[in-house]
Amino acid sequence: MYKILIPLLILTASFSSAQLAKATYTMKVSMNMDFTSNPNIPKNVVERIKKRMSEPQNFQLFFDQTQSLYKKEEKLDSPQGGRGGMSMRFGGGAGSITHTDLTNRKQTSQQELFGKMFLVSKNMKQRKWNFTGASKQIGQYTAYEATYVYLKAPTSFRMSFGNRAKDEEKEEEAPEKVPVTVSVWFTPDIPISAGPASYFGLPGLVLMAQDDKRVLVCTEVQMNVKDKIKLEAPRKGQAVTQKEFSEIREKKAEEMRERFRNNGNRGSGNRIMIRG
Repeated sequence: MYKILIPLLILTASFSSAQLAKATYTMKVSMNMDFTSNPNIPKNVVERIKKRMSEPQNFQLFFDQTQSLYKKEEKLDSPQGGRGGMSMRFGGGAGSITHTDLTNRKQTSQQELFGKMFLVSKNMKQRKWNFTGASKQIGQYTAYEATYVYLKAPTSFRMSFGNRAKDEEKEEEAPEKVPVTVSVWFTPDIPISAGPASYFGLPGLVLMAQDDKRVLVCTEVQMNVKDKIKLEAPRKGQAVTQKEFSEIREKKAEEMRERFRNNGNRGSGNRIMIRG
């Protein structure tokens, strides 16, 4: 750890607190998708879903010594013409922005949920990082690994189309949570404790994060950028806590599942199962 602290102390003095920097990240999510019970779903729809799931998503992180702003790079979706077209979106919504107060460890996120905007605030606890001593080169920077463990319920998402048997209507038991080890790589070459999403608080900018099925990799870092970006918390949306937002999201998800079940009574049964 001493080898990390020495360059950190040297570089901190040379990085102005007013200097704005930008890091670009690419995220890939790997999900297991089961189409075996969906013989009536057209092959072109299956391929479209698989392609969309495999597409990387790009994000930008603007930061200085005390705060950061994390947002998704948006691109226009290709129009899906034709009758019976199907559109699916995975990942953060178009209006998703996260502001992080690095000093006070407070995050404010602007998130869209079913057409409504919310401002989600939460205080981030200090994680118990395990510095493994491993290092590697990421781009032009030397990065060091830090890990932590948390408990997570296995991801399972189901969309049903058509009639379902009575026994399938029964509520499934909640799966037991399993430990997930998060691997984060940071560089003291950029002595700022910023990072994408919730991966921050280390003695250097986070360049890579591996969290279960999600991998975030920094592809470019620009120092002293001239972008006209204000590092301010978003203000658009209904203010809620993280707990309140989770409850609203679960309620809306249940309403959507109920609509799928009701619509399913009109046709043959088809399902898409996505598991983590």
